[in-house]
Amino acid sequence: MDQSPRETAHGTPRGLAVTARGFGLRGPRGWAFRDVDVDAAPGSLIAVEGPSGSGRTCLLLALTGRMKPTEGVAEVGGLKPPRRMSALRRVSALANVAGVTDLEPALTVGEHLRERALLQRRFGTAPRALLRSRARRRAE
Repeated sequence: MDQSPRETAHGTPRGLAVTARGFGLRGPRGWAFRDVDVDAAPGSLIAVEGPSGSGRTCLLLALTGRMKPTEGVAEVGGLKPPRRMSALRRVSALANVAGVTDLEPALTVGEHLRERALLQRRFGTAPRALLRSRARRRAE
């Protein structure tokens, strides 16, 4: 049986459902984003577009449990921020983008390693290799 990478062995879609209604985040300089509605089934591709400074990154950080929303409701795979932010971080990951994916001082080393492990599973490097120095990993 030919399966697309978007389905599990049982034929169900991979990924998590994402929903949001009136979702927003207000920071010290005003609203990063406001009144966002999302409805995406598991396996969907979500594109967030807008000009620089429009809140795209803050929206993604809020949906993945890395920033605390200030209004509205959201659910990602049955987990609702802000109550389940650490659980959201365990089931989500961000691509490596300087200034966005730098280490977060509020997280423990273990939380950083778990987040990194999610990325490594996706791209093929063993999470155990993360315990070796970067220079040693490159040499291997």
